[in-house]
Amino acid sequence: MTRLLLALSGPAARHPGLRRVIGSGVLVAVGYIDPGNWATDIAGGAGFGYGLLAVVFAAALLAMGFQILVARLALATGQDLAALTTRYLPRSVANAAWLAGEAAILATALAELIGGAIALRLLFGLPLLAGIAVTGIATLTVFYVARGQVQRHEQIIAALLGIVALSFVILLAKARPDLMAITDGVAHTAHALADPRGFMIALGILGATLMPHNLYLHSGELAQRAQGLPPGLRGIAFRLARQDTVISLSLAMLVNAAIMIVAAASLAGQGPVVANLDAAHAAIAQSLGAGAALLFALALYASGQSSTITGVMAGKILSRGFERGKQVSASRRALMTRVAAGLAAAAMLLTGGSAHPDSILVLSQVILSLALPFALIPLVLLACRSDVMGRWKLSAGWAAAALCCSVGIVILDAYLLADMMV
Repeated sequence: MTRLLLALSGPAARHPGLRRVIGSGVLVAVGYIDPGNWATDIAGGAGFGYGLLAVVFAAALLAMGFQILVARLALATGQDLAALTTRYLPRSVANAAWLAGEAAILATALAELIGGAIALRLLFGLPLLAGIAVTGIATLTVFYVARGQVQRHEQIIAALLGIVALSFVILLAKARPDLMAITDGVAHTAHALADPRGFMIALGILGATLMPHNLYLHSGELAQRAQGLPPGLRGIAFRLARQDTVISLSLAMLVNAAIMIVAAASLAGQGPVVANLDAAHAAIAQSLGAGAALLFALALYASGQSSTITGVMAGKILSRGFERGKQVSASRRALMTRVAAGLAAAAMLLTGGSAHPDSILVLSQVILSLALPFALIPLVLLACRSDVMGRWKLSAGWAAAALCCSVGIVILDAYLLADMMV
């Protein structure tokens, strides 16, 4: 840290490329606290108390490692993950990665629209279909106000993230969790994982935390921000990006932990009563008061709105990197994605999903989990190649660790898919 501060106190600090590196972590962090995370964290807290809290930390640390790896890839090459996959890997792999990435973008949009609609229903009693329309229009409004300026996006997203974080600080104070109970729950994580339902919730937490579109977004933003950066400054840029990532994702990790702790402190033992966000809102109102329930709904809307913005940004990077068709503006892409996801959400609600909108959130997380290996495997393969990374190539030990984690995630996804088909 001292050497980094000394380096930044000299002429290097005046290079605009280094200054632009900071901030991309905030864009990525919001994907870790979207409505899908809420659904899994609340299910875990309500059903198993603090027994799955360690899973929240483990999933966040794993995701942090892969986000740092994709930052290393982007700064070493000056290109994003999608473009490098197209350039260096077989066409069949690139095509599969592109299709999986687009599916992940749509799944993310679906989750944010449904999550926003649920939040608006909790706040104002708005019907779900109307809430989907309002949430989509709000996203388009943000893109119009920002007009493609990433700094404005960062400011808006940071404000929304601040609302979520502050809301759960207040909710934690109201819930007054027992620290000894938290410690005991973490110590008995194995008991929660031994339960089949607890194991499936743990898989959901992993799928909701490590999201494929965040890998594309992070690499694209850093590659673009570091354009023109001299090779001699790339080491400093990577250390800055790593610290930015660690700080931003640590905040997201703490918010996720807070969601589960609040659920465990106020909802544990109520079983199926809190099987969805509406029921959790009602239970929080009963146990913590109407003000706490209002904060819960407000934070839910803020998390969904911030995540949907970054999802659109990731989609543009995806289509550009995989060279799919004519490039469109972020606002136009936002419109296209919102319309497609909105129509899908409306169709699901009209065909019976309105009674259980949380099931649509679960479906979106399943899609994200299944799409994840198509981004992770190319990332690890590229990071291990000398012709791609040069001196930034992963060492044998780190490459083995990354590969083992990727294979483990693929195995867990296969288990999830098999369970769904039974």
